[in-house]
Amino acid sequence: MSATLGRSPAGSSPTKTPPTGSPPPGAGRDAASGGGVEQHGYDYIPESDRYMTPRQLGLFWMGINAYQFFFVLGSIAVGMGLSLVQAIIAIACGNLLFGVVAYCSVAGPRAGMPTTAFSRAAFGVLGNRVNAVCTWAMSLGFKTVNGLLGVFAMLALFDQLGWHDSGGALGKVVATVVVLGGSIVIAVYGHRALVRVQPYFAAAVTLIFLLIVGNIVGDVDWGWKPADPATGWGGVALVLIACALISSGPLSYMVVAPDYARYLPSGTPTRKIFRAVFAGGAGMVMFLGTVGTVGAVAATRADLSDPVAGMEPLLPGWLFVLYIVASFTGAVGNNASVFYSSGLAIQAIGIPARRWVATAVDAMLALAAVLWVLFIYDFEHALNEFLALVVVWAGPFCAVWITDGVMRRWTYDRESVHISTPASRYWGTAGVNVAGIVSMLAGMATALLTINSALVEGWLSTRMDGADLSWFLPLIVSAATYAVLGRRWVRETSLPAAA
Repeated sequence: MSATLGRSPAGSSPTKTPPTGSPPPGAGRDAASGGGVEQHGYDYIPESDRYMTPRQLGLFWMGINAYQFFFVLGSIAVGMGLSLVQAIIAIACGNLLFGVVAYCSVAGPRAGMPTTAFSRAAFGVLGNRVNAVCTWAMSLGFKTVNGLLGVFAMLALFDQLGWHDSGGALGKVVATVVVLGGSIVIAVYGHRALVRVQPYFAAAVTLIFLLIVGNIVGDVDWGWKPADPATGWGGVALVLIACALISSGPLSYMVVAPDYARYLPSGTPTRKIFRAVFAGGAGMVMFLGTVGTVGAVAATRADLSDPVAGMEPLLPGWLFVLYIVASFTGAVGNNASVFYSSGLAIQAIGIPARRWVATAVDAMLALAAVLWVLFIYDFEHALNEFLALVVVWAGPFCAVWITDGVMRRWTYDRESVHISTPASRYWGTAGVNVAGIVSMLAGMATALLTINSALVEGWLSTRMDGADLSWFLPLIVSAATYAVLGRRWVRETSLPAAA
């Protein structure tokens, strides 16, 4: 398989051809000053514009994870038939993948570009467009989930304020516009706005959930088990299914983690980046997931099919109002970051639009998706099906570009990455790196064989009594395959070593 078609020979100087599809001259000149809308898109961030610190990155990760999604996942784990102890084990195991999220965040400052840009080196400048489309589709799914959680919170707030029939069409539309509108404003302003607001979201949500824990912890039976508990291998299989559900969070973050870290100086030590992301991200997720399991056990007398209103019987009135506030702010905060990365993905697909324009247009599609689920589909059913699709694609995709980045030491020809012609160093065969695509497909096939979800049950999973290995085995398969098949490609397309 030739990896040299139409690219600069290995060892030559990077091409100086103007990057195709890059933002216009002057983009990003306001980034360092901190004023106005961020003009950088999926282009390279020069060192002069890199204002971020590891501490800010850690607080950012606390903030984007301080929302109800992980609380809901914890409650769903109990609803699957796990005991309280089994559910907490599943939360801990599933979120171990945050270690990979923390490590791959290093790519952001090293490459200075978002994932959908530098991962072209692993898949080819045209071949990676399919991953950009999948990144956008995944983002749309999470915008919908987050939007729905925020809408549930707004409807509960409307009810507390006296609008008791707010669950009708008008109330749902008003709530959707408010929730998505808040997220869009933050996302359009860009990276600096995200970094500034997330610590406040983190502090508010953490405080409120600590109050919730203090209120319900006395009612929790820590040895609680369902009436017909799964034991032996059946219990292990059920825990693995829950792990796959829980791991959808960190798997989705692997796709976009470098997007948020690329404003760190390129020389930021790996250990500082890792500590900031893992402590901020995994710490908050573990906390909220555990609260979710505890809440679900305490909620045997409540209905959590509506994850906001269902908590009302468990909490005093004043604390329920605070819970509504936490649900709303968490949904807005996380959705802002999702809208941000979604705009970058739209640019990487090849659509010639500025980041903030792409984000604004994307908002209209998210609005339609939220309203569709609200009026036509079932929230929990949609959530489970969507998370299954995330697990199948996200892990294999990330395993390939992470392996590629490690092999080339996170060093890229930042001009060739943005050239969509045979002049690009990363052109490959007809714009595709076959090794990258094959390695990703190998992982996806493994996921489909080993998954057990509401959407599909894999052939191998059925022969293991339903055990689900799709949350970690495909990563190993894709990484190992690319380490073998991609070795020549990486060697031939790597930049020459510095003298």
